[in-house]
Formats: sequence, structure tokens, C-alpha cells
Amino acid sequence: MEILEDIKIIWEYLRKYKKEVKKTAVLAVVLSVITAFIPYIYGRLVDIVSTEPSPDFLILSLLGIWILMSLCSAIFKKIVCTRGNFISADILADFIYEKASHIINLPSDFHREKRSGELLSKINRASELLRLIISDVVFWILPQFLTVFMGILILFFIDPRLSLGVLLVFFFSITITLYKTPPVLKAEKTLNKNFNKSLGILNDSFLNIQTIKSCAAENFQKKKIKNIYQKELTSDFKKIFGLWDETILFQEIIFSLGFVVIFGYAIYLLKIGEISTGKLIMFLGYFNLTQAPLRSLLWLWLSFQKGLTTIKEARKLLKIKPENYNAKGKTLEKVDGKVEFKNIGFRYPGKTLVLDNISFEVLPGEKIAIVGGSGEGKTTMVDLLSLYFIPAKGKILIDGIDIKKFNLQFLRNMIAYVPQEIMLFNDTIKNNILYGKPKAEDKEIIQAAKAANIHNFIKSLPKKYDTLVGERGIKLSTGQKQRLAIARALIRDPKILILDEATSSLDTESEKLIQEALERLIKNKTTFIVAHRLSTVKEADKILVLEKGKIIEQGTHNQLIKKKGAYFKFYSLQFKK
Repeated sequence: MEILEDIKIIWEYLRKYKKEVKKTAVLAVVLSVITAFIPYIYGRLVDIVSTEPSPDFLILSLLGIWILMSLCSAIFKKIVCTRGNFISADILADFIYEKASHIINLPSDFHREKRSGELLSKINRASELLRLIISDVVFWILPQFLTVFMGILILFFIDPRLSLGVLLVFFFSITITLYKTPPVLKAEKTLNKNFNKSLGILNDSFLNIQTIKSCAAENFQKKKIKNIYQKELTSDFKKIFGLWDETILFQEIIFSLGFVVIFGYAIYLLKIGEISTGKLIMFLGYFNLTQAPLRSLLWLWLSFQKGLTTIKEARKLLKIKPENYNAKGKTLEKVDGKVEFKNIGFRYPGKTLVLDNISFEVLPGEKIAIVGGSGEGKTTMVDLLSLYFIPAKGKILIDGIDIKKFNLQFLRNMIAYVPQEIMLFNDTIKNNILYGKPKAEDKEIIQAAKAANIHNFIKSLPKKYDTLVGERGIKLSTGQKQRLAIARALIRDPKILILDEATSSLDTESEKLIQEALERLIKNKTTFIVAHRLSTVKEADKILVLEKGKIIEQGTHNQLIKKKGAYFKFYSLQFKK
């Protein structure tokens, strides 16, 4: 049964805290028992007072028990709520960590296809709904239904006819809820889909705010946001509210008519002397005790189903296969940095071949440049070296070992990457450098910053290394961000280095500072340069020219110039007088 599968999902998250859950459940049961007996006590009081003579001791005793039970009920209610909230908060944190950890471990091709805003929306909505299910449903409303069950049971022993009437109201309330739930859930699924989509657009808007402003496209972007928020989402919400209010109307009719009919029958029984005034009072107490949980049944069931639908959607992320970190994979005590590509072929899913039969060798400490037009596979080639993508055929060797056999963390620690577009965390300068080597000491950070020609700039800042760089490093200039990325690479001291044209689009002074830093960085390292400006590759030990995913030329700068082939044409176009 699907409901059992749903309960199993919730229990997966509760199981970690099962000792605390059991203690809280026991308190919830005690609370339910106490609450269920209170109407019986004040009903008995009415009967005792109506009896002549009325024993004062018994009246005072029942009043004392009522007061004690009310105090215990209030205390237990507070404890159950607090513990339920604490457990739900822990489970929310576990849920977000579980999903975030898995997403971080997913391969690059997943992140190429997914909007970060949609992922954040999916995880946040699912985690919050899970928290509500745990705190409100499991630890609050379910114990109330235990109270209802016990109340009806007590009422059955008092008068089976009145108990049957309450059960009929219970039955009709559950029936209408189950009948009305499917269309609401269908509307909720549509809402979830559009909500995730809308947050993706909103996230894109904030991340690309500079592009929007530089293109004077504020109105264009605002129109996109307005269309999804004021049209699609508003329509979804109105549909859900309509269905919800319709169901509440039916619930109100059931309770109102049910109460009038059963109360009328109780008055009749009182009139003919088959029940006492106290039993009538008990009936009213138990009917009121029943109403609150039954009225919340719709909310309970919809919240549970809606939450489970959203949670299941988020849990689908866990079915996506993460990268194989190969914990038992190879590691090396000493890395020389020899790299070999052997008959490498690669294509992105559903696309044409990006790389075809790529073969070359790079000796330790050599500098190799990869040049070619846009979209020819240059960046893809170096991405394969870090196993961001898996080659469709062939193999890549480092120091004679197939990179697939390495422990993935060790493999990527051998390689440092300085891209053209630097992405920084909205954190301090110090912590951004520490990503290169999380356990580095302060002196290592400063040494790396000096070597990257950015230490003096950092010292000029009011908070120095504790300065926040802003989202994606927006508070820094392009040159400063690139030098910070170089510092991050320097602190790792990798044996293999990948540079994606780290000096493009810079002013002369910044370019000079970065060139000096790069010279320190590439010393004694096997270096790959993805080149767009050919002035940066003249000193390379080997230049590979890519065209349509194939190496069409390779050699030194002078050799390729003399050959007067594709490289010569590229060079001539960039440096024609």
C-alpha cells in the first residue's frame, strides 16, 4: 500500500532519533489519555451535584483531579510540542545536508543541465514540508486522534447510541476528505512545478544582474518575472484555495448538521429519562473534543500528501548516480606529472562528437598550449583530465596510470585550474584562498598571496584577509579576482596546472602582475594553456591546434609558423599589421 510506503519514508528520517521519538510518543499517549478523561470528570460532577445529598468530599476530590489533570495536560503538551519541534528541526537539517551533499557529488553534466534556483526551491520546500509533517502531524495532530479514539471509546461505555452518532460524523468527515484530496494534490503538483521554475528565473535574475543592467533589460526581465508570478502562480494558488474552501464548506455542513441531529437526539433521551444531565454534558464535551481533530483532518491529510509528494520529488535526486570517488582507488607518494591522451573520444549526451581520436603526450614540467576556434573542444579536453566528464573511448594516463583508477579526490588534488571567469564564494578572502588547501596555516596563505601579487592589496583593506568579497567576488576587480584564484592554486602546489587564458580582458598593469604570478605558479609544473590569445603560447613546448574535435596540427610556435597551416592563419589574423 502507498500509505505504508509514505510512512516508511517518514520513519527513515525519524529512525536516527528513535530514542527521543519513543520518549515523546509515550508522553503524547499519556497526554491523550488525560485529555480524554477530562469530559468524563466534569460530566460526573454534574451528575453528583444533581444527586441529593451531594457528598462534598467527592465533589472536591473530582475538582482536585480535574485541576491536576489540566495542569499535567498543559505541561505534557508543552513538552511534546517542544520535543517535536526540536526533532523536526534536526531532521530538516539532516534532509538538507543529505540532498546538498549528494548534489555536490553529482557529475558536471548534471550541473550543466540544472538551474541552481530550481534545485534550491525543490530542497527548501521539501525540507520545510518534512519539518511540518514531523512537528505538526506526527507529534501534534496524531496524538489528538488518539484522544478522539479514546473519547469515543469512553462515550461508548457511557451511551453506545451517542457514540455511534459521533462515529457517523467521523466517517462522513473522513469520506469527504478522501474524496476531495486527489484534485487538490494534482493542483499542488502543478504549483510545485511552477514554483520551482519561478525561483529558477528569480535566481537567474539576481545572479546575472550586471548583464541585465548593462543591456538595459530591466523591463524585459521584470516582465518574465511578472508573467510567472502574477499569472501562472497566482492562477495555481487560486485553484487550490477554491478546492480547499469547497472542502471546508462540506466539512462545516457535516459538523453543523451532525451536531444538531445528535444533540437533538440526546435531548430526547434526556427528556424520556434514558440519560442523565451529566451524560449530556459528557456528550457535549466529547463532541467538542472530537471536532478540532476532525476539522483538522483535511489539513492533516493534505499536508501529509502534499509534503510526501514534494519530498518524493526531492528524493529523486538521490537516485541520480554521483561521481565515483573510488575510495580504494590509487594514490601516489610522488607525482611527476607526465600526461598521456590515448585515442580519446567524447560527446555530450544527445550531441555530436566533441573530441575525436585525441592522442598526445606531455612530459613532466612541459608547457602545452591548446588553440583553436570557439566550440572546437579545447575546454572539454582539459575537463576530461579532471574526470569532470568520462571519455566515451580511449584513456588518459598520469604517470602511466589510467586516471579512472585514481581516487578521485587525489586526482583532482594533483591538478589546479585557473579559469578565465573566476568564481569566488561570498566569503572572506582568507577562506576563498583556503579552498585550495583547507588545512593551510596563515603563513601559507600569506605566502601564496604574495606569490600571486595580491598580498599588498589585501593589506590595504580595512579588514585585510577577513574582507568579504561579495557574491561571485563582485567587490573585486577582474584582475584582483584572477590573482586571488592564482593564490588559491599556488597554495595547493599542484603538479599539473590548467590555465584558461588567465590574462584576457585586463589592463596592462593587471596583466603584468598576473603574468609575474603565473610564472611563479607554472614553474616545474606540467601546464596546459587553453589559449584564445596566441601571444601567450609562443613559449609553449608544444602547441595543439584543434578543429572539429580533432588535432590537425601540433608542434612548437616556430615549427607551426613555418608550416603555414591553420595555426599560421590564426596567428596572422591576430597580429596582422
